[in-house]
Amino acid sequence: MDHKVKIVLADASDEFRRMFALALAEASALELSGDTGDGEEAVRLVQEHTPNVLIMDMVLSRMDGLEVLHTLETLTQRPRVLVLSGFARGSMAELAANSGADYYMMKPCRISTVLA
Repeated sequence: MDHKVKIVLADASDEFRRMFALALAEASALELSGDTGDGEEAVRLVQEHTPNVLIMDMVLSRMDGLEVLHTLETLTQRPRVLVLSGFARGSMAELAANSGADYYMMKPCRISTVLA
């Protein structure tokens, strides 16, 4: 049985989401379950698809990344969370980690590195 890692992507950049989806299409072990630029929609997609991983930026519409992380704490099936962000203010990585992020990578980064 072929087990794919299900991913939900939440990033405000339409261009980044398109590039990520194209790269993901070539990775046979990974599957994009949904993508959005909206924090509330990201939470809904996580609840609906129960992905293995949520990859998200900290800057999202309607609900920012920290709010998303706090909301995910209430779920019974919480995905691993990789934060990709160009937001490097002070201790943002530490705030994200303390709020439940499993990993934090700075943008710009290679999509191939994220997929690995």
